[in-house]
Amino acid sequence: MLSGGIELPVGGFLPQSLVDYPGLVAAVLYTSGCNFRCPFCHNPELVLPEEFGAPPLLAFDEVYDRIARNRKLLGGVVVTGGEPTIHASLPDALRALKALGLAVKLDTNGSRPEMLELLLGEGLVDEVAMDIKAPLRIDRYGELAGIDCSPTLLARISESVLRLRGSDVNIRFRSTIVEGLHTENDVQVMRELLDGAIVFQTYRAGKTLAMPFSNRC
Repeated sequence: MLSGGIELPVGGFLPQSLVDYPGLVAAVLYTSGCNFRCPFCHNPELVLPEEFGAPPLLAFDEVYDRIARNRKLLGGVVVTGGEPTIHASLPDALRALKALGLAVKLDTNGSRPEMLELLLGEGLVDEVAMDIKAPLRIDRYGELAGIDCSPTLLARISESVLRLRGSDVNIRFRSTIVEGLHTENDVQVMRELLDGAIVFQTYRAGKTLAMPFSNRC
Protein backbone atom coordinates (compact mmCIF):
# COMPACT_ATOMS: atom_id res chain seq x y z
CA MET A 1 0.00 0.00 0.00
CA LEU A 2 1.30 3.43 -0.95
CA SER A 3 1.17 6.38 1.44
CA GLY A 4 0.07 9.08 -0.99
CA GLY A 5 -2.58 11.47 0.27
CA ILE A 6 -2.33 10.57 3.97
CA GLU A 7 -2.28 13.84 5.89
CA LEU A 8 -1.19 12.69 9.32
CA PRO A 9 0.55 15.66 11.04
CA VAL A 10 4.03 14.43 11.89
CA GLY A 11 5.79 16.64 14.43
CA GLY A 12 8.92 14.55 14.78
CA PHE A 13 10.66 11.42 13.59
CA LEU A 14 13.35 9.13 14.99
CA PRO A 15 14.74 6.68 12.39
CA GLN A 16 15.83 4.08 14.94
CA SER A 17 15.22 3.49 18.63
CA LEU A 18 16.23 0.62 20.89
CA VAL A 19 13.98 1.61 23.81
CA ASP A 20 10.58 2.75 22.52
CA TYR A 21 9.34 -0.68 21.37
CA PRO A 22 10.54 -3.27 23.92
CA GLY A 23 12.39 -6.07 22.18
CA LEU A 24 12.48 -4.45 18.76
CA VAL A 25 14.51 -1.90 16.84
CA ALA A 26 11.87 0.61 15.83
CA ALA A 27 11.34 3.88 14.05
CA VAL A 28 9.38 6.43 16.07
CA LEU A 29 6.82 8.75 14.53
CA TYR A 30 5.54 11.63 16.69
CA THR A 31 2.15 13.07 15.76
CA SER A 32 1.48 16.73 16.45
CA GLY A 33 -1.52 17.82 18.51
CA CYS A 34 -3.04 16.60 21.77
CA ASN A 35 -6.36 16.94 23.59
CA PHE A 36 -4.68 16.88 27.02
CA ARG A 37 -2.51 19.56 28.64
CA CYS A 38 -0.54 17.57 31.21
CA PRO A 39 1.71 20.11 32.98
CA PHE A 40 4.59 17.62 33.18
CA CYS A 41 4.50 16.68 29.48
CA HIS A 42 8.01 16.41 28.03
CA ASN A 43 6.84 17.04 24.44
CA PRO A 44 5.27 20.51 24.74
CA GLU A 45 6.13 21.39 21.15
CA LEU A 46 3.81 18.62 20.02
CA VAL A 47 0.96 19.83 22.23
CA LEU A 48 1.22 23.58 21.59
CA PRO A 49 3.41 23.89 18.47
CA GLU A 50 3.10 27.64 18.00
CA GLU A 51 3.71 28.52 21.63
CA PHE A 52 6.80 26.31 21.93
CA GLY A 53 8.33 27.07 18.55
CA ALA A 54 7.97 23.64 16.97
CA PRO A 55 9.75 23.06 13.64
CA PRO A 56 7.59 22.67 10.51
CA LEU A 57 5.57 19.50 10.23
CA LEU A 58 7.00 16.60 8.26
CA ALA A 59 5.00 15.11 5.41
CA PHE A 60 3.83 11.59 6.22
CA ASP A 61 4.93 10.51 2.72
CA GLU A 62 8.48 11.59 3.51
CA VAL A 63 8.56 9.72 6.82
CA TYR A 64 6.95 6.64 5.25
CA ASP A 65 9.58 6.58 2.48
CA ARG A 66 12.40 6.74 5.05
CA ILE A 67 10.87 3.89 7.02
CA ALA A 68 10.35 1.87 3.85
CA ARG A 69 13.99 2.31 2.83
CA ASN A 70 15.18 1.16 6.25
CA ARG A 71 12.61 -1.56 6.91
CA LYS A 72 15.16 -4.38 6.71
CA LEU A 73 16.91 -2.82 9.73
CA LEU A 74 13.67 -2.39 11.68
CA GLY A 75 11.31 -4.67 13.54
CA GLY A 76 8.61 -2.15 14.21
CA VAL A 77 7.25 1.38 14.23
CA VAL A 78 6.07 3.34 17.25
CA VAL A 79 3.36 5.95 16.68
CA THR A 80 3.25 8.34 19.60
CA GLY A 81 2.63 12.00 20.22
CA GLY A 82 1.00 14.23 21.12
CA GLU A 83 -2.07 12.03 20.92
CA PRO A 84 -2.27 9.98 17.71
CA THR A 85 -5.90 8.89 18.10
CA ILE A 86 -7.31 12.39 17.65
CA HIS A 87 -6.39 12.26 13.95
CA ALA A 88 -8.89 10.75 11.51
CA SER A 89 -6.00 9.87 9.17
CA LEU A 90 -4.38 7.53 11.72
CA PRO A 91 -5.96 4.29 10.40
CA ASP A 92 -4.76 5.00 6.85
CA ALA A 93 -1.27 5.74 8.15
CA LEU A 94 -1.15 2.49 10.12
CA ARG A 95 -2.45 0.50 7.14
CA ALA A 96 0.45 1.85 5.11
CA LEU A 97 2.99 1.06 7.84
CA LYS A 98 1.61 -2.45 8.44
CA ALA A 99 1.90 -3.13 4.71
CA LEU A 100 5.68 -2.77 5.11
CA GLY A 101 5.66 -5.91 7.26
CA LEU A 102 6.54 -4.08 10.47
CA ALA A 103 4.97 -4.44 13.90
CA VAL A 104 3.15 -1.31 15.08
CA LYS A 105 3.05 0.03 18.64
CA LEU A 106 0.65 2.82 19.54
CA ASP A 107 1.01 5.19 22.51
CA THR A 108 -2.28 6.76 23.63
CA ASN A 109 -4.05 8.51 26.49
CA GLY A 110 -7.12 6.35 25.94
CA SER A 111 -9.54 9.22 25.32
CA ARG A 112 -10.73 7.87 21.94
CA PRO A 113 -12.07 4.33 22.51
CA GLU A 114 -13.89 4.34 19.17
CA MET A 115 -10.57 4.83 17.38
CA LEU A 116 -8.99 2.06 19.43
CA GLU A 117 -11.88 -0.24 18.50
CA LEU A 118 -11.32 0.45 14.80
CA LEU A 119 -7.56 -0.15 15.03
CA LEU A 120 -7.96 -3.32 17.07
CA GLY A 121 -10.72 -4.62 14.83
CA GLU A 122 -8.59 -4.25 11.71
CA GLY A 123 -5.46 -5.63 13.33
CA LEU A 124 -3.57 -2.39 12.72
CA VAL A 125 -1.68 -2.44 16.03
CA ASP A 126 0.43 -5.15 17.65
CA GLU A 127 1.03 -3.38 20.94
CA VAL A 128 -0.64 -0.48 22.75
CA ALA A 129 0.76 1.54 25.64
CA MET A 130 -1.93 3.54 27.42
CA ASP A 131 -1.10 6.29 29.87
CA ILE A 132 -3.26 6.53 32.98
CA LYS A 133 -2.91 10.06 34.33
CA ALA A 134 -4.64 9.72 37.70
CA PRO A 135 -7.42 7.89 39.56
CA LEU A 136 -10.68 8.07 37.62
CA ARG A 137 -12.05 11.04 39.54
CA ILE A 138 -13.03 14.29 37.87
CA ASP A 139 -10.92 16.48 40.14
CA ARG A 140 -7.76 14.36 39.97
CA TYR A 141 -7.92 13.62 36.25
CA GLY A 142 -8.66 17.24 35.46
CA GLU A 143 -5.63 18.42 37.43
CA LEU A 144 -3.18 15.82 36.13
CA ALA A 145 -4.34 16.01 32.51
CA GLY A 146 -4.56 19.81 32.64
CA ILE A 147 -8.09 19.95 31.25
CA ASP A 148 -11.72 20.44 32.26
CA CYS A 149 -12.63 16.84 33.01
CA SER A 150 -16.10 15.30 32.82
CA PRO A 151 -17.87 12.02 33.63
CA THR A 152 -17.99 11.39 29.88
CA LEU A 153 -14.21 11.55 29.55
CA LEU A 154 -13.70 9.22 32.51
CA ALA A 155 -16.19 6.78 30.97
CA ARG A 156 -14.29 6.89 27.68
CA ILE A 157 -11.01 6.17 29.43
CA SER A 158 -12.60 3.25 31.28
CA GLU A 159 -13.98 1.97 27.98
CA SER A 160 -10.51 2.08 26.42
CA VAL A 161 -9.10 0.08 29.33
CA LEU A 162 -11.80 -2.56 28.90
CA ARG A 163 -11.35 -2.79 25.14
CA LEU A 164 -7.60 -3.17 25.44
CA ARG A 165 -7.86 -5.78 28.16
CA GLY A 166 -10.32 -7.71 25.99
CA SER A 167 -8.04 -7.66 22.95
CA ASP A 168 -5.30 -10.06 21.90
CA VAL A 169 -2.58 -7.40 21.42
CA ASN A 170 0.23 -6.70 23.85
CA ILE A 171 -0.89 -3.96 26.23
CA ARG A 172 1.03 -1.82 28.67
CA PHE A 173 -0.65 0.50 31.14
CA ARG A 174 1.64 3.10 32.61
CA SER A 175 1.59 6.28 34.66
CA THR A 176 4.18 8.98 35.24
CA ILE A 177 4.30 9.80 38.94
CA VAL A 178 5.21 13.34 39.89
CA GLU A 179 6.17 14.20 43.44
CA GLY A 180 4.06 17.14 44.54
CA LEU A 181 1.20 16.26 42.21
CA HIS A 182 0.51 12.58 42.74
CA THR A 183 -0.17 11.19 46.20
CA GLU A 184 0.42 7.73 47.62
CA ASN A 185 -3.34 7.22 47.52
CA ASP A 186 -3.36 8.08 43.79
CA VAL A 187 -0.80 5.35 43.16
CA GLN A 188 -2.74 2.81 45.19
CA VAL A 189 -6.04 3.59 43.46
CA MET A 190 -4.49 3.32 40.00
CA ARG A 191 -2.84 0.03 40.96
CA GLU A 192 -6.21 -1.34 42.10
CA LEU A 193 -7.92 -0.06 38.94
CA LEU A 194 -5.59 -2.17 36.77
CA ASP A 195 -5.31 -5.11 39.19
CA GLY A 196 -1.63 -4.29 39.56
CA ALA A 197 -0.97 -4.45 35.80
CA ILE A 198 0.46 -0.94 35.56
CA VAL A 199 4.00 0.39 35.40
CA PHE A 200 4.77 3.55 37.35
CA GLN A 201 7.40 5.80 35.80
CA THR A 202 9.30 8.43 37.75
CA TYR A 203 9.03 11.98 36.49
CA ARG A 204 12.31 13.46 35.28
CA ALA A 205 12.85 17.20 35.35
CA GLY A 206 13.28 18.93 32.03
CA LYS A 207 11.42 21.00 29.47
CA THR A 208 7.71 20.59 30.14
CA LEU A 209 4.39 22.05 29.06
CA ALA A 210 4.17 24.11 32.25
CA MET A 211 7.68 25.54 32.19
CA PRO A 212 7.83 26.72 35.86
CA PHE A 213 6.97 23.17 36.80
CA SER A 214 10.13 21.76 35.21
CA ASN A 215 12.21 22.00 38.38
CA ARG A 216 9.68 20.26 40.62
CA CYS A 217 10.66 16.64 40.90
